[in-house]
This record gives sequence, C-alpha cells and structure tokens, in this order.
Amino acid sequence: MSGLATGAAYLIPEVRPVPAEPLRRIRRIGYAVLGLKLAAFGFWSALLYHHFALTPDFAQYQQAWYLIAHGDLNPYDTVGNFPFWQNHAEFIMWPLAPLYWVFPSGLFLLWLQDACVVGAELVAFRWLCEIAQRQRRGGDARWLAGAGLVLLAVNPWSWWAVSFDFHAECLAVLFTALLARDLVAGRRRAWVWLVLLLACGDVAGTYVFGLGLGAAIAVRGGWRRGAVMACAGLGAVLLVAVIHGNKGSGHGLQAYDYLAAPGYTGSLSLLALVKGLAFHPVAVAAKLWSKRIDLWANLGSSGLLGLGFLPLLPLLLVVTLSNDLFRGFLFSEPLFQSLPVYVLMPVATVGVLGWLTRRRRRTGLVLAGLVAAQAIGWSAVWSPRTPEQWLRVPGGVAATLAAVEARIPASAAVFASQGVVGRFSGRRDVRPLNGNLPIQQGQDWFIFTPWSGIETQTTAGAMVFAGQLAGPLHATLVTDANGVWAFRWSPPPGFGRLRVPGGAAPLPGWTAPGAAGRAMVTGPPAGWHVTSTGREGYVADRLEWQRPPGQYRASVTLSSTGPVNVEIWNDTGGVLLTRLSVPSTSGTQTISLPVDAAAGFETTIYGGWGPFRAQFGRTHEFERIEVRVWNPGGGTVNVYRAALAPVRQPSAP
Repeated sequence: MSGLATGAAYLIPEVRPVPAEPLRRIRRIGYAVLGLKLAAFGFWSALLYHHFALTPDFAQYQQAWYLIAHGDLNPYDTVGNFPFWQNHAEFIMWPLAPLYWVFPSGLFLLWLQDACVVGAELVAFRWLCEIAQRQRRGGDARWLAGAGLVLLAVNPWSWWAVSFDFHAECLAVLFTALLARDLVAGRRRAWVWLVLLLACGDVAGTYVFGLGLGAAIAVRGGWRRGAVMACAGLGAVLLVAVIHGNKGSGHGLQAYDYLAAPGYTGSLSLLALVKGLAFHPVAVAAKLWSKRIDLWANLGSSGLLGLGFLPLLPLLLVVTLSNDLFRGFLFSEPLFQSLPVYVLMPVATVGVLGWLTRRRRRTGLVLAGLVAAQAIGWSAVWSPRTPEQWLRVPGGVAATLAAVEARIPASAAVFASQGVVGRFSGRRDVRPLNGNLPIQQGQDWFIFTPWSGIETQTTAGAMVFAGQLAGPLHATLVTDANGVWAFRWSPPPGFGRLRVPGGAAPLPGWTAPGAAGRAMVTGPPAGWHVTSTGREGYVADRLEWQRPPGQYRASVTLSSTGPVNVEIWNDTGGVLLTRLSVPSTSGTQTISLPVDAAAGFETTIYGGWGPFRAQFGRTHEFERIEVRVWNPGGGTVNVYRAALAPVRQPSAP
C-alpha cells in the first residue's frame, strides 16, 4: 500500500489528536460563506419556482409528495408511467410527505434540496479543517483549509445541480458526507446515515458501496466495517434491480451492456456484465476518452488531486465511472449526478495537499494556491451562464401561467409543455406534451409555452397541436397571451388517448403574431388568423420547422390590401434564404415559393474556453426554417397559415 494509504490513519482522532489551537478564523469565515451560499440558493430556487422554470423531473417528485401526503401510499407517476417507487426506489419521499401540511408548496422541496447540498458542504468543510489541522499548524493549516473552502464555495456545478428541478441525489449527498466522515473516523452513528442514505434510492446505494470499499482498503482497522457497508450498498442496488425499482434510469444496469458485449442486443446478467467489461477494456477506455472534456470539468473544478486520497477514491471512481460509462452524454454532463464529487473531492484534495505539504512544504502550498485559482477560474467562466441556462421563462410568461394555474381545478388533468410542467404537478394526473396522452373523463387542460423554458417539443408540433385543439377537438381557448396558450377540454365519452401530432401539417397563423400583428381568435376557429396593427414590422413570425438540409417549397395563405413581403429564414445560421414581395392580393391567396435550404449550418452549445470547458449535448442535424410576413405599414395584412413541404428529387434512371 502506498504512503498515501498508510497516511490515511491520520483521519482517526485517536491516532493523531487535534491540535489545541483550532482554525477559529477560517472556520468562522467558512460558516459565513456557506450561510450566504444557502441564502443565495434559497433566493435562486424561489425565482425558478415562481417563474415556472421546472421540468418533468420536478413533476415526478412533487406529484408523489403531494399524493402521499393526501393518503395515496402507492402513488402512480403519470410522467414516467409507473408506480413512483419504481423511479429509483427513493422511499425517502414517504417520511417527507407529512411536511406537505407544514408548507404545502413545491418550493419546500427546492429549499430542502438547497439545505441538504449546503449542509453536505458544511460537513465537508468541517472535515477538511480537521485534516488541515492534523497535517499542518499555523498559517499552513489556514492556507490548506482556505483552499478547500474555495473549492466548496465557488464550484459552479453545485449551482447547476440545484437549478435542475429536484432530485433525491441532492438529499443523499448530505447523508453521504456524514457517512463518509463517521465511517472513516470509526463512529458507530455511521449506521444511522446508512439507513437514510439507502432510503434515497439505488443511486445512493452505489455511494454506500464506494464508501464501504474505501474504508475497507484504506482506513486502519476499518476493513470489516467497510466490507459490510460495501456489501450493503451493492446488495441494495441489486435488490432494486431485481424488483424493477430502477425504471427511472431507463435501462438500469443494461445501460452498460453495449460496452460489455458490443453488438449484443439482449440483456446481460450482472456476472456477464462484469465479465464483459473486464474483457473489453479498450471499449471502456475509448468511452472514457470520448468524454474526457466532461471528466475534466467534473473533477478539475473540484480539485482533481483528491484522486490520490484512498479513503474516498472508490466513491469518486464509482460516481465518475457510472456516470461517464452510461450510454450517451446524459449523465456525464456536470450536474446533480456528480454532486458527491463536488462535495467530497475538496476534502480529498486537502488530504493529499496536507500529506504533500508535510514532505514538500513549498510544493504543497503552491499547489494549494493553484487548485484554488483554477476553481475560481471555473466559477468565473460558468457561473454567469447559470441564469441563461436555467431561467428561461420570462416574467410575463410566468405571470400568465400563474393566472392559468389558479383557474385549474385540483381534479383536472394537466398536459403542459416540458419546460413548465413541473409547477402543475400537485395533482393526480400531469404529463408533458409528448407521445400518446391518456385522456381521463372530466376536465383536461392543455398548456403550451413553445418559446419559453427548456423545451423538447418543436414549435411546429406545438402550433399544430394547438390548432387541432381549437379546431376538430372543439376545446375552449382560455388564454392566449405572452406566448402562452391554455385550452380547456371535456373529452367525449369513450375517448381514451390523444396522440400529440408532429409539425407536418400547416401551422395556424394565429399562434405566431409578430411585433406588428395581433391574434384574432374570435368566431369559428377555422377563421382564426393574425392581423396587422398598422405599424411597420413583422405581422407573423416564428412559424418554424426543424428540417434536414434540402430543397423545400414554402406556402403562406394570406390577404393584403398593400405591399407585403414573405421571407424564409434559416434561423440555425441566421440567414435569409429567400424573399418574395407581393404588391397586394385579391382576397385570400396562397403564396408559394421555392426554398433552397441545402446548406447546413452547425449549431454549437456554449462549452467554455481554455482549460475551463465542458460538453453539453451534441450539434443536431436539423435546420430551423422559419416563415415571416413583413408589413411596411399602412395596409391591412391577414395571415392564416403557413406550410413547408420537401421537394421530391427525381429518381435516378
């Protein structure tokens, strides 16, 4: 075992007593900084909540919390389409349910999440201060503890973790920090944290496995306790898989089959999975290399040197490898799933720096300064991006949504756009607008915000669906303001499912009034349209489709008493593809024009710069083709609908 491993015994108080002079000043500064961070988290969460910036992940937890509190002890998750306990076996929600009657608002869940994350950071800070004191005295100890505080306080990914809805991992990180500290110190109360941690679900079980393994191999006299912990964590994960309690991950352990058996389309047993991974190390290494940017973003921002701290190394590896070897890039991005790294890597880094400083004082202190400096660099590059990434619902949209929410009966089913559906989940039936929607008899509400929030439904799909609700389905348009459409519908008897359409049908013009237009939604829905206000500008815009590069024909049905321009834009590249000037029309006409959209434009997602880079998603293969209708002013322009159809290429002889 290396010198670091044998040096790990300093974590046990009986081996090396804490010096008499504590780090009073740095501790007080740390408590104040973390207290301010908690207050900032609370304000930010309230802002997200009141702006309706909450997606289906929040809906799953709030719905379960609400239903359990109202006596449904086996709540059905209408977002995931399975009983909630099968999400990740997160039974922690049951003892939390009575708190609904203390503070009956989903904001409570966000604030609880904030408190657990900062609480975990507080535990980590106290722990790293103890490590710094045992390794060095005086100014050196303050320098090391200060570096650890910086790593905890400024990491931008902790902000991103609490910004993305609510997740049990954010509760589990507190119990993880408490268990790690007490397990390494040999305290019996560690078993209390084990129970609470396992109640947070199967993902938390992997944390227990990593912590137990670290204690077994690196803590003096802790091998038996650590082995029991590791077995408990692994057993919990396997039990959840056996009883199908891991549907929240999509495929559970099968998400790693592609590495263990390339090309195999079946499902591997655990033994076959482990064996396959062992026999395909090149595939594993290649996958990790493909995600090296996110590996660096998650580990580098938290200290990286902590990988040399053996008591916590297994946990850090379990979290990192399980995220980065998962199929796709979903879990490798810096988010809540890597919270144990953000909280405990600083502790591990201070442990390594303390060990190094005892042997090479100047080198250790310089590295401590560099680690703190690069953490500040990560914060400077990424913290300003937080509002743009997560707060995507403007105030006017939020005010309209709040007014709509107040009108919806508690018994009604709600179908809402992905980016705002979370706030509507305090009810028995809530779903995002995608797929085949099960329709319940009674009153159903449909809420669209196609240009606000983190959306997955295309704007064209939302427009077509809104047109169907207003037309053939005879739903009542309740609200059309600030880019929000709300419909109330009483389905006919026997109506079971409603398929969410794509965007192939013509888009109704009334859904996309421009700055110089207003929606006319009175009378029969077949006659709804957008009309000009008399000002110069776009009467209609944002009539948009996502299509692959190619040749198309656009058509716009309109009427105009004066000159009007029909424009086709490639919004992906910000390029005007074609423009047709129409002097006027004789009544309502359909204007058709060819569109050459063969040139594709690459879209990129902000990835930072220099060493402070992260990778979020991929560029897509579609172009955003938009129709706009421009009025120079003076005339009356009415826009009824727009369509975009591919031009069939002649077949080869």
